[in-house]
Amino acid sequence: MSDGEQLAYQDVGARIGELVGRLMDHPDESVGERVTELLDWVDVFHREGLTQLVGLVEKWRGEIFLESAAEDPVAGTLLDAYDLRDLILPDGPAGAPPAPPPQPTVVQIRKRDR
Repeated sequence: MSDGEQLAYQDVGARIGELVGRLMDHPDESVGERVTELLDWVDVFHREGLTQLVGLVEKWRGEIFLESAAEDPVAGTLLDAYDLRDLILPDGPAGAPPAPPPQPTVVQIRKRDR
């Protein structure tokens, strides 16, 4: 991780995939096994939390909020990663015109001191 590296949000997934691939190809097989376990736990953590959050918002009649979240370029990407957009918008946005192309969101990571 470089100090101050920036990526457009839509490129973060590809970068994660690239880093995971490099770790999975590490000569020490235990590194790949640990990476797989880590990804499994992160997936469970996010998937269960997001699914529960979507359910709670729906319970409180937050359909308009969820539709907005599903159409947001950042939140929608996260919901897509866990197959939750179709749960929120099974037939697509109701009567909504196509959204304009989103402005790219840039995220930045900082190098942690060891």
